[in-house]
Amino acid sequence: MFIHGIYFICLYLLSISHKLESSEIVITILSQLNDYNAGQALRLKNNILKQTKSIKDPRLGGVYMLHEHFPEPGSWTIIPILKLLYKNNKNAKWFLFCEENAYVNYENLQLHLREEHSNESIWMGYGVKDKHPTIIHHYAFEENENERVAYPLFAAGFVMSAGLIKDIANINVETFGSDFSIDASYELALVINKKIEHLPLKFCLKLSPDCIVHPLSERSDCTHYGKVTKDSIYFAVKTCSKFHSNRVPVLQSTWGRDAVHIEYFSDKLDDTIPTTVLDVPNTERGHCLKTMTIFKYLSKKLLSNKAVKWIALTDDDTLLSVPRLASILSCWNGQQIALGQRYGYNIRGDQSLGYNYLTGGGGIILNVALVHKLTTCKCYAPDAPDDMVLGMCLKALNATVVHSPVFHQARPQDYADEYLESYPMISFHKHWMIDPIEVYRHWLYQDSSFGHDEL
Repeated sequence: MFIHGIYFICLYLLSISHKLESSEIVITILSQLNDYNAGQALRLKNNILKQTKSIKDPRLGGVYMLHEHFPEPGSWTIIPILKLLYKNNKNAKWFLFCEENAYVNYENLQLHLREEHSNESIWMGYGVKDKHPTIIHHYAFEENENERVAYPLFAAGFVMSAGLIKDIANINVETFGSDFSIDASYELALVINKKIEHLPLKFCLKLSPDCIVHPLSERSDCTHYGKVTKDSIYFAVKTCSKFHSNRVPVLQSTWGRDAVHIEYFSDKLDDTIPTTVLDVPNTERGHCLKTMTIFKYLSKKLLSNKAVKWIALTDDDTLLSVPRLASILSCWNGQQIALGQRYGYNIRGDQSLGYNYLTGGGGIILNVALVHKLTTCKCYAPDAPDDMVLGMCLKALNATVVHSPVFHQARPQDYADEYLESYPMISFHKHWMIDPIEVYRHWLYQDSSFGHDEL
């Protein structure tokens, strides 16, 4: 009896040992809480689980979806979730991060990681570097290319070892740099402060046989949500008299021609445009009072116009594609969301105090029903930053803020070439040191539309 007892104890211990060893890979999908993005993430998760069923010993510890397991506002920056990921997966050796619109070849992942050492402090992915100083990285730049920060292209995924996560999990993120989160990939690289292994044949821009992760070239058809047409979008353009003769003509000769409903809000009447003047003082920066007054004006104006479903707030130096915007909005048709390029304020520390916001230059797209609710939003000063105040108000309303990499706060040259290759384009911002018409023609005009497979 005693011998039998020892036998079963040994079997039990062996089963535990095997279970621990078989849970060495953890995958986190950088998903968002809305029907479309969550659906994309679930598709990827199910595909990964399906692949593991045909592998003898997959050693998959789990697949996390960011919006479910880490719903805090700063989770998309990666840094705040590392400690919890490590704590909950003490026996894991490797942590893969990927976007929802990706394909993960699990067998290739497993084969590659067998050759690596998880106890070492390493990470790997498709590393990119800035070619010149850029505003989105606060103009930090090393003339010597070997000394420049290399950061992972999220679209191609990246892997961190347990050794690396253990080293950085206890970093006090509140002491790190700026209170603003702009580019999660670049800022993560600054925190890690270790050279990323650049493996472009494993973490790929396009499909190849040895790829571990690559972005999907075909995206889900969103027409089952209902097609969004150009005449359901109302464009509200913020301008002022000093830009009537230079910025506004560019807008009118490019994407303004595709806008069915467009209104220019200025400090001076100009019938040649024409402009709408609201009873608010013009400010050099911030424009909070102007923006909130525009919302009140449009809420009242569109109350009886049931055809308009979306309001697009832009600057007069925003460049965008109207047909592509209509196409992508089909993915959130009927949902009360705010859509654009997401930044964050104070979201790495005490996240209860922080919030995400959509940066204004690339365009802020709002469901009309949400705009009606925003009419109660207050500015703490007329020249307060409108996009940040809007972010606070959206948080107070518990509204859904959706990030899409197709919107851009800066010019094309402010982004890595590989980043621009990974996503379709909806917008860019600024006319500074560029030919805006040429930028529009090259990046945004083309045939002025996506097929559904390019959303």
